[in-house]
Amino acid sequence: MKKTTKRLTASLSIILIFNIKTRAQITLTKSKAEDQNEWELYLKGFVQTDYTVDFQDMKSIEGFAAQSITVPQRNIASSNFSVKQSQIGLGIKQRNPKGDDNFSAYVEVDLYGPNGTTAPRFRQGYIKWKKWIAGQTWSNFSDPDIFPNIFDFIGPDGLLFNRRMQVRYSTKISPKENLSFSLEDPNTPSISLPIDSLNWKKRAVIPTFTAMYRYGDEKDYVKMGALISPISYDIRYSLDDAYQTKTMIGWGAIISARRYINDLNSFRFQTSYGSGYATNNSDLNGEKYDAVPNPANRNLLETLPLFNVVGMYEHWWNPEWSSVAYVSYSKVGNKDFVPKDLAKNFQNIGLNLVFQPLKKLRMGVEGNYGRVRNFQDQKAEAWRIQSSIALNF
Repeated sequence: MKKTTKRLTASLSIILIFNIKTRAQITLTKSKAEDQNEWELYLKGFVQTDYTVDFQDMKSIEGFAAQSITVPQRNIASSNFSVKQSQIGLGIKQRNPKGDDNFSAYVEVDLYGPNGTTAPRFRQGYIKWKKWIAGQTWSNFSDPDIFPNIFDFIGPDGLLFNRRMQVRYSTKISPKENLSFSLEDPNTPSISLPIDSLNWKKRAVIPTFTAMYRYGDEKDYVKMGALISPISYDIRYSLDDAYQTKTMIGWGAIISARRYINDLNSFRFQTSYGSGYATNNSDLNGEKYDAVPNPANRNLLETLPLFNVVGMYEHWWNPEWSSVAYVSYSKVGNKDFVPKDLAKNFQNIGLNLVFQPLKKLRMGVEGNYGRVRNFQDQKAEAWRIQSSIALNF
């Protein structure tokens, strides 16, 4: 009996080393008004624990970002335990007698607090009325539905995957076609200013405009989108000068697709290209790659081209076991004046094995490998092993 108890305790200890992630929804209350509209208050989210081991030094701890690998390479091993991916959201919906949502509102937080803490961090908060949505949610110039069944927080480094303050209009133009437009926060572009500038500063003036077209059904689809992002900043060349506002235009295009061969196998693909839109990339978000100063042209900023391509394959071995394999490549435009410490290109590959004994419980092991080369032609690579358990509610 004692041996059995010890074995059971050891088995539970091993399981707890993995991450746990669960996604579902709990209906808190429902009510019907006199006009027969139904109101629903719900809670959803997941608890996830992660344990990662890095074999090289990199700045990004919670998610694998190849661009953040330390150059020159440092072969230093480190580990990290985390519950920061855990999320909780609270929402309310109003449905009419036909079952359509007239009105909804949603707020969501995770545990990525400032300075490495686990304080709650605001992720999403928006109001939706019929075809309109206002607030912070996933950018219209991204595709959250393409994210594969993996544990890493960032995912394939070439994906466009971010949240934005926005006002969006969406409409169905046929049974299989949807079209959406948005005006998004003009403060999101991330630029590099000259080190010796006289307090040059970024300025938010004109909102970013996006358009997205989707064709397909719930499982199989293709999306094509475009972005126009005016990027403004204030300059002056002497203390006696008044500030002048300069504006340049960033732009981007995206194609994203998902295809199920059968219930057990699916492919996902995304590619994007443009100039001055790098902050929409999950790896380069906020890293000042949208525009950099050109010393040969009075330090005026110029947008940087960026190309991304990602391929993903998901396979279910049986109803409980699955795997995802992916490869990602990104390249920043080659210009002589780009700071030498910026990444010129980076790529990563990933592979996992996921066990899902219950609909809302999954656990598994994941491996990530990445490489980066900067504009000084210095290279570095890194490996990461991650185990995770996630429980939805």
